[in-house]
Amino acid sequence: MKIIGLTGGSGAGKSTVAQFLAARGAGWVDADAVYHKLCREHRRMLAGLAEAFGEVLDEDGALDRSRLAPIVFASPERLALLGRLTYPYIRAASREAFAACEQAGRPFVLYDAPTLFQSGADELCSDGAIGVIAPRELRIARIMARDGITQEQAASRIDAQPGDAFYRARCRWIVENDASREETEHRCERLLTEILGDRAQAGSKR
Repeated sequence: MKIIGLTGGSGAGKSTVAQFLAARGAGWVDADAVYHKLCREHRRMLAGLAEAFGEVLDEDGALDRSRLAPIVFASPERLALLGRLTYPYIRAASREAFAACEQAGRPFVLYDAPTLFQSGADELCSDGAIGVIAPRELRIARIMARDGITQEQAASRIDAQPGDAFYRARCRWIVENDASREETEHRCERLLTEILGDRAQAGSKR
């Protein structure tokens, strides 16, 4: 089954791209959703996070993201450590989700992962990756509106993540999410045509 990575920094608009492609039949495995479920239930992973980052669990033993976020977004090194600790668990759960998409007859699966390359999750995406990028100030505004945080906090989060050049160098496709929703959908439509065209060509060579 064709598995395509979907990545980009906070506020770039990955979900907008994913929602469009999913509405047109693509499978969509959100690594963050997989991670959040693990953060509620996977005791071994949670114990590792507490050991690495201190008091980041709530009274029920689940991860308190409001405690963890300022720690890991304070430096790229801590963010990378978070990825190393959680990725093995996310990978195993994601493979199960891919299998479910295949059983449902999806033409391809989007693997939506903000740290796709940093965590090594791109190894699951043999068909390449889509990088979603947007101007810094627009991303800051989106994060502030979405998460209810200050401009300084939003900027700090962005500055701890790679810039556009990182995604341009590694992704097979780039979607610039810097225009109206209508224009972004036009760009996604062209992307979908290309992906499905690649799939059809691969099938004809068998």
